[in-house]
Amino acid sequence: MINFILCDDNKYVTDLNETIIKKVAMPYDFSYKIYSFDKYNIKLKNLINAPLDVKIYILDLELPNKTGLDIAREIRKVDWDSIIIILTSHDELELNMSKQKLLIFDFISKFDNYEERLSDSIKMIINKIDRKKVICFKCNKEIHHVNLDNILYIYKDNLSDKTTIVTATNEYPINESLINIVSKLDSRFYQTHRACYVNVDKIDSVDFKNSIINFNNGKSIDYLSRNYKKGLREVL
Repeated sequence: MINFILCDDNKYVTDLNETIIKKVAMPYDFSYKIYSFDKYNIKLKNLINAPLDVKIYILDLELPNKTGLDIAREIRKVDWDSIIIILTSHDELELNMSKQKLLIFDFISKFDNYEERLSDSIKMIINKIDRKKVICFKCNKEIHHVNLDNILYIYKDNLSDKTTIVTATNEYPINESLINIVSKLDSRFYQTHRACYVNVDKIDSVDFKNSIINFNNGKSIDYLSRNYKKGLREVL
């Protein structure tokens, strides 16, 4: 799911942006949702902090209570992965420094081939996302986007009652059910235990006798139950 989050106090521009998004998204096979705001408010703040799959912000620079850059700063306090586009009423060359500091994808002038430039930017973003499947979650008050290809396995820790996502370099204990996380995965993940799913593309070898799964980075786990051994043999 791609979430487009718009904030502009000009209803005509908001309606135009929604039309552009729908037109650009039409040829693609993905689900999306559009959220529209005319200013920064508690609902927008909650969206910024919500662990949604993929977020693309399209923010007007000049807004009643917070500027687009102010909102971008709020976003970057918790999220460095979401895409941010800032709309301006004229060229803002002096904004280049903010573009670097806040990882702004683009500044787009409303009076310089606006529709074409916004359409091209959205297409570029969608094509990039389409090539990289990610999972989004909140851990330690920060929003993370992790490429599915980087995940070794995901398991439910009964002691802490947390679901933990394990990559080659990090572990993320999160307050989501294993079932909810599994619903966001694809066919490369196979259940090897009632509390564990593994990325079969990351498996180096399996010791079926001793119920040990060895990953290609040298890490091993013993989350392999008898009921899942036959199925794992078949998918390897």
